[in-house]
Amino acid sequence: MQVTRVAAGSISLLLASAVLQSCHTRDCCGPSNSLSLFAGVRVDSATFRSRGEFAIQLVPTDQTGSTLVEEPWTVTGALQSPAPGALPLSALAVLPADTMPVTISIDIDDSHSMTTNDPDRVRATGAQHFWRAVLGARPRNQVALLDFGGTLGSPGFVKTRLVQGHTTDPAELDAQLALIQAQATSGTPLYRSALEVIRWTDTAVALQSQRYLVIITDGYPYPPDSLPYQDSVVAAAANSGVRIFTVGVGPASDQGAQSVDSAVTVVRNLATRTGGIYAGVTDATQIAPALRALASEPSGERLLATFALASPPVRGAVVTGTVTIEGPLGRATAEWSFVAP
Repeated sequence: MQVTRVAAGSISLLLASAVLQSCHTRDCCGPSNSLSLFAGVRVDSATFRSRGEFAIQLVPTDQTGSTLVEEPWTVTGALQSPAPGALPLSALAVLPADTMPVTISIDIDDSHSMTTNDPDRVRATGAQHFWRAVLGARPRNQVALLDFGGTLGSPGFVKTRLVQGHTTDPAELDAQLALIQAQATSGTPLYRSALEVIRWTDTAVALQSQRYLVIITDGYPYPPDSLPYQDSVVAAAANSGVRIFTVGVGPASDQGAQSVDSAVTVVRNLATRTGGIYAGVTDATQIAPALRALASEPSGERLLATFALASPPVRGAVVTGTVTIEGPLGRATAEWSFVAP
């Protein structure tokens, strides 16, 4: 199918939910395991109910995290639920970059377990690649750096340390990089920290902008009394227009040998329920390429594949499937899901 270039403003879609499954097998990713795929679902309620159409944003990347939107991809889809079946491709288009400034808060897990799951602190250097790319894309983009774990905290926060407030200057963030260290005490207040960061952003940022929260973590929220905060995080993200991108490592990755289903579900759901993207990495060394690829999404061109269901399911039904790209650089498949509006 021919790729169409779409003028700015000609498509207006409500971003729903997205799931990322990076490819790490030769069959999936082509030679040298060089190709991975991010997939984010966009759903316009009226269009979906009338024509069964929805769109999937595709972010193909190589092993370094460079995006490959301009390549001549062949795109196919398959439906898994509510019932397995074919998923016809209606259109394939490249959308121009969104010109609105970007405000991003990076919240890094520095709990004690990161000593094992990221001993070389790749989460810190990966985050540095991320903010340099984002801040270099547009002069008004801004990034803040925070972390959580153990007894970390700051004035105005209970379970989060503010390392560097929102800034347009990458040097201010670079200067704080050494503070990203695993703590000696346990505790992973993932939900509480995410909620604090979203609420803080509401008061700290006046600029009209695209808002993102990027979380890098290895695990399940602890202590257990933090679990009820999950719905509060999702509600706060919706109210504030924040998309959450999550990078899972160790138990929170669906790709590595240490994968734990419950941890993966927690970290993945933070992304899927807020219109974001989940990236599970095979090991800590892959955190940096994953973050480089995610950094291109807010300010870069977007490859959009439109699909159509023969009959829209009832409202509230979970719709899941896969999307596959294939071209000269290889083949990759990503899972996706959304709740029918």
